[in-house]
Amino acid sequence: MLLGRASFAVVFFGLELAGIAWGQRAPDHALGFQMFNESSRLSIHLLREVKKKGKVVRVALPNGTWRAPDASGKLRTYAWADRVKASPLYVLGESRHAAYGLDAQLFRLQAALDDFVRHIPEDTTTRALIAEVETIKNGRPGPTVTLRAEKP
Repeated sequence: MLLGRASFAVVFFGLELAGIAWGQRAPDHALGFQMFNESSRLSIHLLREVKKKGKVVRVALPNGTWRAPDASGKLRTYAWADRVKASPLYVLGESRHAAYGLDAQLFRLQAALDDFVRHIPEDTTTRALIAEVETIKNGRPGPTVTLRAEKP
């Protein structure tokens, strides 16, 4: 009986420690514990890449909305906020707190870009969505990070 309890305790606490160690390495710190949150911020600027007159150009989307023709030529409206609901990712052009840290939000933003381009197959002009992200990590200006999602 004592051996069973000791074995259970070793397995239980071993799994707890493994989860915490894994959580610290995961981009979004899932299962990881951080006593003090990063005081980091990000500002997302969304662009779409289109081909115009034989050249590839980037078009800024300050409010995340654009119109583009589908295969039949009918204009459709696409909006970032229709699909992306998580804060701070749906807010464009404003400095927002990066909950769980910059790495976590950049990871989630890349996933949101990838998901969004998979759900606009009827947009015949967009080649890729690009997010230029201004960062501030713990009060210090950081690099501008560029994330990109190619349309399949």
